[in-house]
Order: sequence, then structure tokens, then C-alpha cells
Amino acid sequence: MTLEKTIPFDQELVNIFGVNDQNLNYLKSLFPNLEINVRGNVVYINGSAKDTQEATRILDEMIVMGSKNETIEIPDLELIAKIKNPEKLDNTKVSQLNVIDNKFIKVKNLNQFKYLETIDNSTITFGIGPAGTGKTFLAVASAVKMYSENKIKKIVLTRPAVEAGERLGYLPGDLSQKIDPYLVPLFDSLEYFFGNETLQYLIDKRNIEIVPLAYMRGRTLNDACIILDEAQNATISQIKMFLTRLGENSKMIITGDETQIDLNNRTFSGLRKTRKTLSKIEEVSVLEFENTDIVRNRIVSKILEIFPDK
Repeated sequence: MTLEKTIPFDQELVNIFGVNDQNLNYLKSLFPNLEINVRGNVVYINGSAKDTQEATRILDEMIVMGSKNETIEIPDLELIAKIKNPEKLDNTKVSQLNVIDNKFIKVKNLNQFKYLETIDNSTITFGIGPAGTGKTFLAVASAVKMYSENKIKKIVLTRPAVEAGERLGYLPGDLSQKIDPYLVPLFDSLEYFFGNETLQYLIDKRNIEIVPLAYMRGRTLNDACIILDEAQNATISQIKMFLTRLGENSKMIITGDETQIDLNNRTFSGLRKTRKTLSKIEEVSVLEFENTDIVRNRIVSKILEIFPDK
């Protein structure tokens, strides 16, 4: 099987293939039975269909990284190779994370791995990107792992109570019953790791709190992992209020999709401005997911390509 892969002319080949073609040579070393040649901006790959397809997938990932002006190094290629090819996966943190009581999650792409690493190494992490990339689930998994390892004493999860086209006041019940539906996705993620009974016990002990963003004011949270989900529906002042809840030995994870703002006035959303401003601080990191990182169902990425941003 012979395949040709054209690299866009607006990309610097040295960014993709590395200085002295070190990345290209590493790619060749992964597939010794393939012929991989470069002529201009076209890569020719010849060999078995299986190896050709795998090499192309790695090359595609390199091209995507190059398009974002990311520096590509050999460790990145090692991760891409392991993550993309199931038979090369092992039980290291590259492919799997043992969260609690042998509950494993599998890392499905390079950005998911980088996201987990970023959360480990930063005090405040922004996870930005489309639905289905796993940003909320992985944030919860990281918090649960920290809790299981006694690195923190409390997990706090919060969301703005903003309707996606519906009206909160028309829902039946008291205020608590009206708000609960907004928090269901967070309950679902925690329930996966703890089970229903253990989760309810931890909530009763207040080791785990799941609350609307408005209920966060006036608190200082020490020894905690605090997650703000759906942050695109928070204003700048709300995000500022949330960030200033950070206490000693605590981490914050802020997730959001800047294309799905449900505020009446989209300009009120504080996520984009806040994360760009704060990214200048050393302890703050931003990880951006792309449509290609969607793991929920392949059709989701196709849907998002068709629907324009609101």
C-alpha cells in the first residue's frame, strides 16, 4: 500500500520533522518495514496497510501540532504512538490512570494526557474545548485521585445555574429542586468512581460538595480540589469570585466551551478574557481541546463542524 500525505504549505517543515529531521527519523524507526520518503511538502509512505495507516495517524497528529505552532519532541511522538495504537498500550500513566479502588480510566489522545499532566503540575488549570472531549470527566477523575491519595481533604464541584434556552422559574419544586438538574452531570461522574452509597456518605460528611456557583461567595477552601464546570456561562466577576476562594494546598480546575454560551448577552461571558489574562501567571495553565479530540462519539465532531458557533 502506498499513501501520499501533503503537508500544508503554510507550515514550516522543520517544526514537524524536527531539527536535522530527528522527528522524521524517529517516525521511521517506529516502522522499520515501511518506506517513508519526503519530497518537498509531500510524504510518501509505502508498506503494509496496517503500518501505513498507523504511521499516517501519527503524522496527522504531528501536522495538527505543527499547525498550532507547538514544539514537537521525541517524547510527544512516543506518547502519540502509544495512545493511537491499542496494541502498544501498557499500564503506565501514559495510557491508563488508576483513579480509586482499581477504577481505571483510559487516556484516549495526546491532549487528554497533557490535560492530566497540566492538572498535576499547576495550581489553576483551564480546560477549554468542545463537548465530548472529556474535560469535565478527567477533571473529576483527577480530583478523585487526589482525594484517594490523601493529597486533599475535600472535593468541591460547581456550575453556574444558567438555562440552555429554558427558564429555571418554570421548573417544579423549591430552589434546591430547581437547581439539582444543573448539577446532574457532576453527580454522574462522581458516582462512577465512588458508587451511589459511598458518594452520598461523602456528601453527608461534606467531604464532597456539589453546589451552584452563587453559593461559593464568602468561602475559603483549603486542602481541596475545586472544579468550576460550564465556566463559559460565568461572568468575569463570578469567575473572579470563584478564583479568590482558593486556599492553602488547593487546586482549581475550570472547564468550559466558549462556543456554547447560554447567557442572554454572550459578551458577559468571562471565560475567554479571564483565561487569556491569567495564563501569564506561572501557576496557571491552559489546555485547549480541538474537535479532533472528541471521544464521545465520532458523529459529535461532525455535528460541531456543521453547526456554526453561536
